Amino acid sequence: MVRRSTRTRSAPTRFGYTDRFEPYARKTKRETTRTEGRRYVPATPLTLPTLKEKKTQLKVLSVDLSVERNQQEHKTSKYKVDNLVLRRGQPFHLNVKFDRDFKPSTDELVLELRMGSRANVTKGTRCVAPVVTSAPDHDDWGIKVESAKGANVTLKVFCSSEALIGYYNLYILTTSGGDEYEYESPKELVMLFNAWCKDDGVYMADEVKRQEYVMGEVSLYFYGSKYRIGSSPWNYGQFEKMSLDCALYLLQKSGMPDSSRKSPIQVSRVLSALVNAQDDDGVLVGRWDGEYDDGISPTTWTGSIAILSQYMKTRESVKYGQCWVFGSLLTGLCRSLGLPTRTITNFASAHDTDGNLTLDYHYDENSEPLDDYDEDSIWNFHVWNDCWMARPDLEEGYGGWQAVDATPQETSNGVYCMGPTSLRAIKQGHVYMQYDTKFAFAEVNAEKVYWKVFTKSRKAPEVIDIDSDDVGCKISTKAVGKFEREDITEQYKYKEGTELERIAVREASRHVRKAKRILKNLVRDVSFDVDMAEEFPIGKDIKFTITLVNKSQQTRNIFLGVTGNTVYYTGVKKAKVSSYNGTLPLKAKETRVIPVTVPASDYLPQLTDYAGVTFFIMASVKETKQPFSRQYDAVLDKPDLEVKTEGPIVRGKPFTAIVSLTNPLPYPLTDCSLLMEGSIIEGAKRVKAPHVPVNGKMAQRVQLTPKTAGSCDLIVSFSSPQLSGVKAHVTLNVKSA
Repeated sequence: MVRRSTRTRSAPTRFGYTDRFEPYARKTKRETTRTEGRRYVPATPLTLPTLKEKKTQLKVLSVDLSVERNQQEHKTSKYKVDNLVLRRGQPFHLNVKFDRDFKPSTDELVLELRMGSRANVTKGTRCVAPVVTSAPDHDDWGIKVESAKGANVTLKVFCSSEALIGYYNLYILTTSGGDEYEYESPKELVMLFNAWCKDDGVYMADEVKRQEYVMGEVSLYFYGSKYRIGSSPWNYGQFEKMSLDCALYLLQKSGMPDSSRKSPIQVSRVLSALVNAQDDDGVLVGRWDGEYDDGISPTTWTGSIAILSQYMKTRESVKYGQCWVFGSLLTGLCRSLGLPTRTITNFASAHDTDGNLTLDYHYDENSEPLDDYDEDSIWNFHVWNDCWMARPDLEEGYGGWQAVDATPQETSNGVYCMGPTSLRAIKQGHVYMQYDTKFAFAEVNAEKVYWKVFTKSRKAPEVIDIDSDDVGCKISTKAVGKFEREDITEQYKYKEGTELERIAVREASRHVRKAKRILKNLVRDVSFDVDMAEEFPIGKDIKFTITLVNKSQQTRNIFLGVTGNTVYYTGVKKAKVSSYNGTLPLKAKETRVIPVTVPASDYLPQLTDYAGVTFFIMASVKETKQPFSRQYDAVLDKPDLEVKTEGPIVRGKPFTAIVSLTNPLPYPLTDCSLLMEGSIIEGAKRVKAPHVPVNGKMAQRVQLTPKTAGSCDLIVSFSSPQLSGVKAHVTLNVKSA
């Protein structure tokens, strides 16, 4: 037998794969031959065939991958890569040209896809597709000769719905008269998950949802507080070469077993670990203290491509990100691999460090917070992801949306990641299920317990109040097909106060280390109401009122304490900007309105990039011991960023975008810059902008060149040391000529 190959295989890396991602890194002095981003050594000259080989061997002269047809059928035409991109579980077509007429009766054909240099059938990295007369089982491979005209043959390749995700080399093996010959295609192909295939674990039946959660390139994430929800655009760029290459590079970098590449459970888990750089030199470094001088503020980013480009070029973690950046990055990378994913925001999101499903807050005898006692926290909002997949590792019925979190909060099996955890398991309180369901349940269902600590005596702390409905509010994601907010709270939890919600909490509590402290029944004859304005413009005074109503027939003496702090979005306090405490007598049936004002001059010097001030309001009735304890968040509104265009917008021809902003602050904006990203331009564009004086207006002209025609998106972010995270999103119609 004679076996020939048209090229020599590349040297393997430590993972068994060639370093196809090397072109992004700095070049070395070593000379190599490169083809399609993959390193090769010069091919060894082939031995001249014998006379017998000339008569019997069937050689492949060329293979046409039918890229346009296949990618249209596989819905991968948007990928801006040179490789053929396919979705598993769906047939694709090849046109093969042989050196002589193909004879089905005597010529045997086998097609193989091989992943890496040590491809193995048992690991799934070597896929063998023999000739079949009908479609094989969904998890098997096969080829069917659709037409044969002399030396030209069209093959239909049946692809397994459990194929591994990643790059493959394509081989065609022929056997004629006992002689074997092997051809290797010079171009690799890429295999993705397939939400259109009923046998794929990521199958999603609704086409409208597939268009949103797989094909959608621009979306929204939500931020602020449960009292004031804002939104911001994000460019996922999942069809860019940089995005697909980075997603596959991270799978390679992880060292995950090859067989795990077929599982959306394991792929999503690995990506959630490697999007953050906490313990594995992943894509993005998290930072929450407001010190970003050696990097970029998280509020500046407008999309994934600028971050991924920097990471792939330097192979060093990018500085800096926070939850909405981690979550948006993960959405884009998962969608790039064909995994339906959405970015979600949980308002009043609990971080339960001790796993007892309660958040404990401590106050002294004068209702002053004892921050040193508090280990748990509530983030004003937290962004994570939902990925759509089957869960064959769990009991039946727990598939569908799975929560996955790339923000490094706590470790899971020793790695900073979370999930995937079934939304049904979270909703039912089944916190014992894989992965990290207890932590996710607490994020949306933990109860706040307020304690009085007697710092001047040895008296045991007392529970003064329990708030059962202040955590996990207005859980949000972008609506399908619309740039609007969709509330998905009831996908995560039963409605607060219902019997089903209490059953879920009791079910979860059966699996925690500590029981809750129960508050005794108390007389509650004084009502408390806090009236916060719907809008708080940045640079203006913050004003609200507290209304006290005595419903009893006796006088009530009310101790009232109000503390205001500028905070990071994680709820961590930066500085106290307002404080009041005192005792107020209320006559029978009396109503009193207490105004609270925080001057802008007090909070502006201490404001974080989140631009939020949190007020802790504590009260107690002396005669009945009735408590009141609540947290209210004032998220300040930043100015609008406007984007206008001049002249016609034509693919390949420059046009002018005018970006304008008015300064609302009592001091000038300096060292200003713009960051632009979107499907309309290649990569990301950074532009310096002029200083903006007090009450002044900036109007920066930027020249852009559209890379494609049709409806295209542009996202712009303004930043300066004094004001950041001001963004705009416009959709522009680009003409082809």
